[in-house]
Amino acid sequence: MNRAKKRPAVKSDRRNHTASLRARRASHGLSVLEDIGAILSSSHDLQESLEAIVRVVAERMSTEVCSLYLYDPRARDLTLCATEGLFRASIGKVRMGLDEGLTGLVLERLEPVMVVDALAHPRYKYFPETGEERYHSFLGVPVVERKKALGVLVVQTLRRRRFGGDELRLLKAIAAQVASIIVQLRLSESLQSKEKERSEYQQRMADAIRRLHAYEQRQDTAEAPPAEERPRASRLGGVPAAPGFGIGSAHVLRPLVSFDQLGELRCEDPAAEWRRFQEAQRQALDEIEATKARMTDRMPEVDASLFETHRMMLEDKSFLDRIHAFVEDGFAAETALQFTVDEYVGAFARMTDRYLRERSTDVRDIGHRLLRNLLGVEDAERELPESGILVAEELTLSDLAALAPERLRGIVLATGGATSHATILAKSFEIPTVVGVDSLLESVREDDRLIVDGNSGVVYVRPSKDVLAEYERLDREYRAFNRELEALHDVPALTRDGRRVTLDANIGLMSDLVFARRHGAEGVGLYRTEFPFLTYRDFPDEEEQVALYRKVIDALGEQHVTVRTLDLGADKYPAYLRHPKEENPFLGWRSIRISLEQRDLFKVQLRAILRASAHGRVRLLLPMISSVEEVWRAKELLDEVRRELRQSSIRFDEEMAVGIMIEVPSAMLQTEELAREVDFLSLGTNDLIQYLLAVDRNNRKVASLYEPLHPAVLRAIAITARAAHRVGKPLSVCGEMAADPVCALVLIGLGIDQLSMGSFFIPSIKRLIRSVDYATAREMAGKVLEMSSAQEIKGYLFGMMKKLGVIELMEIYR
Repeated sequence: MNRAKKRPAVKSDRRNHTASLRARRASHGLSVLEDIGAILSSSHDLQESLEAIVRVVAERMSTEVCSLYLYDPRARDLTLCATEGLFRASIGKVRMGLDEGLTGLVLERLEPVMVVDALAHPRYKYFPETGEERYHSFLGVPVVERKKALGVLVVQTLRRRRFGGDELRLLKAIAAQVASIIVQLRLSESLQSKEKERSEYQQRMADAIRRLHAYEQRQDTAEAPPAEERPRASRLGGVPAAPGFGIGSAHVLRPLVSFDQLGELRCEDPAAEWRRFQEAQRQALDEIEATKARMTDRMPEVDASLFETHRMMLEDKSFLDRIHAFVEDGFAAETALQFTVDEYVGAFARMTDRYLRERSTDVRDIGHRLLRNLLGVEDAERELPESGILVAEELTLSDLAALAPERLRGIVLATGGATSHATILAKSFEIPTVVGVDSLLESVREDDRLIVDGNSGVVYVRPSKDVLAEYERLDREYRAFNRELEALHDVPALTRDGRRVTLDANIGLMSDLVFARRHGAEGVGLYRTEFPFLTYRDFPDEEEQVALYRKVIDALGEQHVTVRTLDLGADKYPAYLRHPKEENPFLGWRSIRISLEQRDLFKVQLRAILRASAHGRVRLLLPMISSVEEVWRAKELLDEVRRELRQSSIRFDEEMAVGIMIEVPSAMLQTEELAREVDFLSLGTNDLIQYLLAVDRNNRKVASLYEPLHPAVLRAIAITARAAHRVGKPLSVCGEMAADPVCALVLIGLGIDQLSMGSFFIPSIKRLIRSVDYATAREMAGKVLEMSSAQEIKGYLFGMMKKLGVIELMEIYR
């Protein structure tokens, strides 16, 4: 009886102890939150506040480490911004994507992640600069404000420890308070920055007014302005984008609308706001169809896929979902659009691949089109003066479509690149174009006299009479030279002693076929299939690919086309292909390596190419081969696809030739073995030079070391050519060396009998070939192989071209 009476007392004691423990924990949690609140009230510096918070959390939660990582939505990565316990030198240096590490996993899931032994977890990633290899347990919670990810708060301990539910709830509460601090302090910093900008702007205005008054006083006293204020002639450098010379008056293009004028707008009814955006989207789709019809009427050869890319972007689910999310958060449609466009532009701008980087212009174009419709601003064809030179910050596809191109004598852009869609159209209209011109809008005023040199990438502003006369003379010679080259359109590229060289075109888009026909290409030596793939929202299925390849084949008629399988990677990935983040993507998961790993996708492309081969002269080209084993694996898959097509009674060319690209040193040294496995070889000199010389030509620090006429490069090509000839396999060159008259002369002398290049250069290379003897070219090649420096080689080759009477060709095209 006594024992039975004591039991309730024990239970009561336990309940009291548990309640007491919970009360202490709650009190402890409130104490931590109060401390963090005190940090907010006493500090107005974001970095200082975050460092104080991680110290408090590590101390109060009895963890050896507390770290805060901030999320950059544009870069889509996390950066260590404050830590207690990790090496402080790693702050600001440790970055990770959402697909990296346990911290990335927290933001990827947007939920807490707890691991007792982090080092054993498959998502663990070691950052040696942090010294975190000593810590085992890991607890991370997302820092979120109004559904917007701001970062990740992490605690770690030396011993293996399972965090309790109360600790998790406390860390989540701390993360919520941290989110509030980040937002408020960022807002404060932004206001301070804007106040500083306002003050500076007022000062500039005051200075401008003083200068204006001084100028008016000088005018009143009939004094001429000092020499430094008079408009001076200037010479601006840029990137040549479309060849030719243009002389005319500047017309400075200003955007009809701009996000800069908006400010941050809110809405009261998100549902009504989203309907307003959908109406703007519908108008934009209608406008694109009308623009496409207008442009194709003006020039039927223009590739309609350029406009299709814009239509697909307007209907892209992820793009629209992002805008919708901002509208749901209470932002007006204009602001939601601005936030989304900024995110996409930032993502494209960080890409190293030039073609993809320049797609940011297309995103801005779509954004401005939608903004114009939201604001109710009508679009109209813009008037240009006769012989006008268009000057702009950047030129979108919509801008060019709204202009009368027959009135344009040239285009000059401060930004943009040679592969932007607007530049592609400028080439279609044969408008001389220079892009990437620094200080353009500061140097050029409306109606200024301009000379645009689309060959060398130079723009003359208010040129002197002597410069103007010289360019007028050069323009006459250029036109005469082009007329002479037109006469070569249908004649073969034969040396004077009868050596035949095939001149093909490199293409990536349907629009490139316009130039291939115009400049007399004998076929397509390289069709880069990855370019159209990059405009799709998902991997194109077999029927879509067959239709794509059929368009190219049908446009070529009896001419041949060499279809290269996907050369993806090195930051040239379509959005729908998940890929790892790599330290050096150019040496990583790319090209044939992706295809051989993604077998099902590769087989779809092989089936489509084989099916298309039934309708024309098709050759298959495998990129970036580095070993015989890769060729064997690709051929096995190709044989498997052939068997499947035969079983389904689907026609294809049973004799379709299969070749490989020689573009890495290992393939060059194994040319003979590789050649025995295939029907032909293609030398990709762009990548081969980079790998041979260890030079990234997109890196300005070392770009000058990229030298096609380096002795090692020429000897490597000679080794490859001799090996291919020993086994009787044809060898072509499809890199930029083929389009350079000096390099082409050496290539011909080394025995290369097929050159593939940008279409524009075909007439000049044909003229070169028809002006020399093959025996002379062989003699020249033999001599340069014995030389020890690029300087010596260049000096000899330039002297020989002058002696052969073809140096003028270089002077016009360089």
